[in-house]
Amino acid sequence: MEIVIVGGAAGGMSAALRARRLDENAHITLIEQGESLNYANSGIPSSVGGVIETDTFLIHQSAAGLKERFNIDMRENTELVAITKENHSILLKGSNTNETYQLSYDKLILAQGAHPMPLPAPGIEGENVFRFQTMLDLHNIRDYVSGHFCQSAVIIGGGYVALKAVEALHNFGLRISIIHFQNRICQDFDPDIANMIQSELVKNGVKLHSNAKIQRIYIGTAEDSRVVTLVNGPSVPADLVIIATDLTPRTDIAKESGLECRNGGVLVNEFMQTNDPDIYAVGDMTKTTNFIPSTSEFLPLGGAASLQGRLAVDHIMKRAVPYRGHIGMYSCKVFTLTVAILGLSVEKLKEVGYHPQFVTVHVPDHAGYYPSTQQMTLRLAFQPVSGRLLSAQILGRRGVDKRIDVLSVALQSGMTVLDLENLGLSYTPEYGSAKDPVNVLGMVAGNLLRGDLHTVTAAELEDHLDGWQIIDVQSPEIFAQGHVPGAINVPIDSLRNRLACLDKRQPVVVYSRVGYHGYLAYRTLVQLGYKVFNLDGGFKLFSECGSRMGIASGEAS
Repeated sequence: MEIVIVGGAAGGMSAALRARRLDENAHITLIEQGESLNYANSGIPSSVGGVIETDTFLIHQSAAGLKERFNIDMRENTELVAITKENHSILLKGSNTNETYQLSYDKLILAQGAHPMPLPAPGIEGENVFRFQTMLDLHNIRDYVSGHFCQSAVIIGGGYVALKAVEALHNFGLRISIIHFQNRICQDFDPDIANMIQSELVKNGVKLHSNAKIQRIYIGTAEDSRVVTLVNGPSVPADLVIIATDLTPRTDIAKESGLECRNGGVLVNEFMQTNDPDIYAVGDMTKTTNFIPSTSEFLPLGGAASLQGRLAVDHIMKRAVPYRGHIGMYSCKVFTLTVAILGLSVEKLKEVGYHPQFVTVHVPDHAGYYPSTQQMTLRLAFQPVSGRLLSAQILGRRGVDKRIDVLSVALQSGMTVLDLENLGLSYTPEYGSAKDPVNVLGMVAGNLLRGDLHTVTAAELEDHLDGWQIIDVQSPEIFAQGHVPGAINVPIDSLRNRLACLDKRQPVVVYSRVGYHGYLAYRTLVQLGYKVFNLDGGFKLFSECGSRMGIASGEAS
């Protein structure tokens, strides 16, 4: 059997190695357009910034090593030009020689990945304007920074790739500006959570230019500098410019050959087959099903690509195992903060037709009495009535990866918030609490599901300022430092003695710093006949989410 694979990154390499493990007699050819294959693409940002000391650590195996160990016909610096489905052949071109030739196949696996969205701006091809994706990009950026005494950089983009670029360039000691086209960075996250990520960037000296459209990039007055001019905005000077826009599937040749594509990606079935039964597509160039909303989406993540490459070969070898769908989970380091998302944000769940309930909690990453505890923010979305998990978002300094992985397993297992309450998770004061943050998340969500708690968000509160009573149950000292506009201060320990200041005819919103004391006040008042809501995420989320209401200060009257 002649198996030809186009693309030497995660999806293509996974397919090649799986094919050899299952069929010693197959002739396997792996085509790679660039010079490097079988490398850790996700490690490029760390290598650019010097965290990973040498590029060789990113390369799992050389072409010669793959040939010797796995008997794979490796063809580097070779570009796919065309696919002729009727003849089961592809046209290839040598990048160095420009010579073309035909190659026949019995089964073809496309793993061509994705590329940054095109940026139609004059000057985008300047000497010190770089993309941020491949090993070649890594070498070019690092060589330029070290050879030109760079002090500042502009990063164009506001998503996952841009965050990785910030981390890499910050390790060079550069001043960083981010230019992005939308009203906020990190569109995958809910707006209030994204605002907390944005605050971390600003706190570390990153300048943000939102809702910005680039007019042109031109040579500055300083030697080797560039200036990015914005439409209806300032000009941003920099020593180098990084294109870190979101990725788009590389599908030009697939489309030209008649493979079905939709919304930018190659359509595949659950076995990664295209509309041609002898051609498969895996990884970043495909549209695959989301585990929760059952919609076809583009997911540029190496883990999914690697699994898809394996499953494509399984189907070729008559071992059909269907792809269950992706869950859209990733994590990212933003200075000392780790952010992670599982599934769709609450905002996007609503856009695709869900009506989720959700809770936001702030809890220590380990036992509060043990030194160096750090607070984590966790948000969980779930279905009303059934309580089945839909998605999660977490921010924290430590322990984020552990909790998002637990929630991922729970979500994929069809668990509910009530199951989270009862999960047995490892506990030692250095790493967790008797009630793990995942347990707490389940308990708060369970309270909401059972009707033992009703919450209101900051956005909802803005629409009811005139008709609702807002009660801050923190101490007078904390209240004076900042509170929700219009709130009155009734400390939790004096609540029962000050009920006369509350009107039972009007709804009451209670809140504390992180929500727990607000919940205690809620339970007291609701049992006394008041209509009560607890502010989701407490004053911490309200003050850090960029609420339009602002923050009031001063002592209680």
